[in-house]
Amino acid sequence: MKKILFLSMNFPPMMTEGSSRVMKLASFLPAHGWEPVVIGNHSLAGERIEEFPFELLYAGTGLQRKEMNDEQLFRILHGLAEKKPAFGTRKSGGVHIPQGREGEEFWRSNAASLAGKLLQDNPDIEMIYAQSPPFAPQQLALELSLAHNLPVMFDCTGFFPVQKQEMSVLLSGQYVTVPSRAVKEHYLRKYKGKLGHDDVSILPNGYDSGTCRTKAPGLRDDASMLCVFHIEGAQGKGIKNFFLALRAFLESHEAAKRRFSCTFIGSGAVDVDRYLKKHGIEGLVRLSSPCSRTEELDLCMRADMYCIVLGREDWYEYIVPERLYDCMAMQRAVAGIVPDSQAKQVLEEAGGRTVLTDHTPHIIDFLMDSFDLWRTGQLRAVDPERLDQHDFRRVTQVFLREIVARFPSV
Repeated sequence: MKKILFLSMNFPPMMTEGSSRVMKLASFLPAHGWEPVVIGNHSLAGERIEEFPFELLYAGTGLQRKEMNDEQLFRILHGLAEKKPAFGTRKSGGVHIPQGREGEEFWRSNAASLAGKLLQDNPDIEMIYAQSPPFAPQQLALELSLAHNLPVMFDCTGFFPVQKQEMSVLLSGQYVTVPSRAVKEHYLRKYKGKLGHDDVSILPNGYDSGTCRTKAPGLRDDASMLCVFHIEGAQGKGIKNFFLALRAFLESHEAAKRRFSCTFIGSGAVDVDRYLKKHGIEGLVRLSSPCSRTEELDLCMRADMYCIVLGREDWYEYIVPERLYDCMAMQRAVAGIVPDSQAKQVLEEAGGRTVLTDHTPHIIDFLMDSFDLWRTGQLRAVDPERLDQHDFRRVTQVFLREIVARFPSV
């Protein structure tokens, strides 16, 4: 069996965007004759540990679940700084955890040592997969490619913070993939005359049907609606509008006070508590934010509606949370409080309801309509016929065809 070296700082237990993508790709490759060897970021000892059917090494920090509270663990696994970082580092349970640029250099140094030994012991490693952001895995892949004459798949799931980094990857002549046509067209416009249509492939995100269970329809008289709000890139006015609308909805809808509950996931969930307290609705949330991928999937499976709350931070036009595809496969009702963006398009193509983020009264109406549709049994789940195109097993086959076409000797 051929081997492929995976380099990613987003691999589980990390819950950053890109972690589901790289985990699914690595998990599906063995069925097609490829054995992944993965160098991830932080390891997590204690509860909620996932096991994978391939070799997995960590170049980050060894974390102990028992030494951290849920907020500390949530911040680390979502790649967030502590509230008051000191000198570019954070400490949890007495463990020094580099972050930011220092964290990338720490990972790259350790990963380079691990990769060197792996390549020495495994001459059957025939190519490298490297994901960004952060840039450190792709920087290391460039170095390893030159040193060992190996082809690289550069998987670019987000924008590069530095122009020089972006150019070193996109114009490297190696295999470059992006998650959507919109991202590909952005890069083709930006590097017109330097980057050709065939230089970038689309490897879309999707779901794993083996881990996404569907929920049987049905409603008890005493049931409450559970909504999972997934918050990404929502700050300032965008997040303020959402919580103003949430409070107004609860104050004006008597039935909702008794039969509506919600919880929050995504990197933006870390700031939810202060908004709930500020608006006097902290009693609304009945579940804490999950600190593992499996917990988050279980939570979404129990929900009646999954709703993205997306702001206008960097790259907002192109952000489509990976968890959306899992919820579509669970045949949940999906929705979005989003700006005009790629996420809005994906939601509407799946039959989901959307409302723009910039008008509080419209968000109030959206929440009221969602609750009333649920209460009357008319809140529609994703149509199963719209799911096939998002099955990540098919995406894996696309990836393998590209490898054969680009690197026939591999």
